[in-house]
Amino acid sequence: MQEVYKAIGRVSPTDATVLIRGESGTGKELAARAVYQHSLRAERPFLVINCVAIPENLLESELFGYEKGAFTGAVHRRVGKIEQAGNGTVFLDEIGDMPPGIQAKILRLLQERSIERLGGRETIPVDVRIIAATNRDLEAALEQGRFRGDLYYRLKVVTIHLPALRDRAEDIPSLVDYFLARFSHEIGMDNPGISKEALAILKGHPWPGNIRELSNTIHKALIFNRGAPVSPEDISQVFESRDTGQAVMPEEDIERIRQWVGRMLASQKNDALFDSIMDTFTTIVLEEALNLTGGNRSRAARLLGLSRPTLHSKIEKYGIKLETSVR
Repeated sequence: MQEVYKAIGRVSPTDATVLIRGESGTGKELAARAVYQHSLRAERPFLVINCVAIPENLLESELFGYEKGAFTGAVHRRVGKIEQAGNGTVFLDEIGDMPPGIQAKILRLLQERSIERLGGRETIPVDVRIIAATNRDLEAALEQGRFRGDLYYRLKVVTIHLPALRDRAEDIPSLVDYFLARFSHEIGMDNPGISKEALAILKGHPWPGNIRELSNTIHKALIFNRGAPVSPEDISQVFESRDTGQAVMPEEDIERIRQWVGRMLASQKNDALFDSIMDTFTTIVLEEALNLTGGNRSRAARLLGLSRPTLHSKIEKYGIKLETSVR
């Protein structure tokens, strides 16, 4: 993290494009805001665009704006976020999921410092700084043709890698202290602190959700807490509520699914669309369960809460064929 802080300090006063990489929950937007707050544009706007939260057909107009009459319903001109930034900074979150057509327009923005509104012919000069972030493997996306090579190299003028929380476990005590102070204040209670035993549990947890998951854990533990230092029982209660309760999906993943379903509904008109969507989800769940268990159907059935014959019938129904699958 010291190297991350040094990189932020070095790049902030410049106008260099910055690419921030790291797993979900590692704090990429916080790093982007730190670059902005220490930049020469700190008095100008900082606009955030999540490239997966906005449907593809709306993302272009959201970024670049549109002219009156550009499409049905465009009854007046609209200025996009790039222009609205007004010599400020635009943060493109989840840029690894940006549609190829819009990637080309972002490339032009970086190369020529100009844009065109949707439906317009006027070239509009703009002066904005671009900070982008992704948790995707951009190199794999390049090989698969899902991400432009020229944009990739334009973005990575400076790359900042944020480590996963499991790789910086020595920082957990400081983070826990911060979240205890923050959430106890928000809840309106005295900060109870945390026991050494509970802290040891937190330091040993793998944290697949990274700092976001740690924050959520401390917040819930304080809600369960009765004024004494947060104990192993408080932490266990939080973990058990996740393990035994209904599966909770991160909001960003829910939004991706929601946008995909929206595109399906908008682009296909047939009586079997609902079944088609549900079949897609079922196939993914079955394949992932089999992959996770090395193809062992008995273990996969237990993991899914199904009987082995039921799992077998679903595998046959959906035509799932895995090399690792065993009877």
